[in-house]
Amino acid sequence: MTQHNAMFVIAGNARTFTDCIESCYNNLISKLFSGQEYNIYIYLYLKLIDTRQKGVDKDNFTYKPIEYDTIIQKIQDIKEKYSDICIEYKILESNEISDDELFSQVKERSLYHTYLKNDIDLLRAMHCHYNFECCGKYILEKEESLKIKFDYIIYTRPDIYFTRQCGKIWSYSHTSNIMMGCVEPIVSMYCDDLVAVIPRNHFDSFFFSRMHIYRTNTTNRFGMPEEIYWYNIPRNPSRLGKYYIKRQNTM
Repeated sequence: MTQHNAMFVIAGNARTFTDCIESCYNNLISKLFSGQEYNIYIYLYLKLIDTRQKGVDKDNFTYKPIEYDTIIQKIQDIKEKYSDICIEYKILESNEISDDELFSQVKERSLYHTYLKNDIDLLRAMHCHYNFECCGKYILEKEESLKIKFDYIIYTRPDIYFTRQCGKIWSYSHTSNIMMGCVEPIVSMYCDDLVAVIPRNHFDSFFFSRMHIYRTNTTNRFGMPEEIYWYNIPRNPSRLGKYYIKRQNTM
C-alpha cells in the first residue's frame, strides 16, 4: 500500500502556544488524515519575542512573557503523549534576520501604502513572511533527508485555539488549490490567513512567493499584509474546523 506523508507547520510567535497546541492536535492534526495511510510530521517554528505594536487602535493588547523552558517542557510533554508522530522544533529568542537586513530587500518601498506605509508595520509583515521562507527551506531539507515528498503541508499559527474539528482530507480534495480557512465559504469567498492546507504542487508559491514579491516587485501596490499573503495563490475557502486567535491580557 502506498504511504503518504503530511507535514504540519506551526509557525510564529509562541505567545499562547502552550494553551493552544492540544486543541490543534485534537481538532486538526489528528483529524485531517484520520483513517488514511499518512505519516504525520510536525515542525514547530516558534519565536519568543512579540513583534506586535502596542497601543495602536484595536491592537492595544499585551501578552505575558513566555519562557524558553516552558516551551521546551510543553514540547516534551506532547512528544511523549503523541509518540507515534515525528515532532521537530526550532525556538528563537530573536528574529533570524535583522530589521535592516530584511528591509534592505524591498525592491520598491513606495509600492507599499495604507497600513504598510509605516515602516514598523511593513517590517512586521516581512518578518512573518520571512518565517514562511525559513519553514520552506526546512521542509525541503527534511524531504531530502527522508527521500520523500510531502503530499500536503498544513500551516497554522501557534496562537490559534481550535474549538471544532476539521473534516477529513478527502472532503476537501475536490480542489487542487490551496485550501485556506474561512468563516463561511458558502456565502463568501473570503479566506483568512490563519490556517491553510497546501498540496505539494503549490509548495513554492505558498512558502517562497511572499519574499519574492518584496525582492522583485516594481509594479504592484499593496496596502495590507493579507494582500501579499494571498497574492497570486490559487485558493479555495474551506471549513478547516472552527478556531480563534487566543489572546492574553486583552486591554
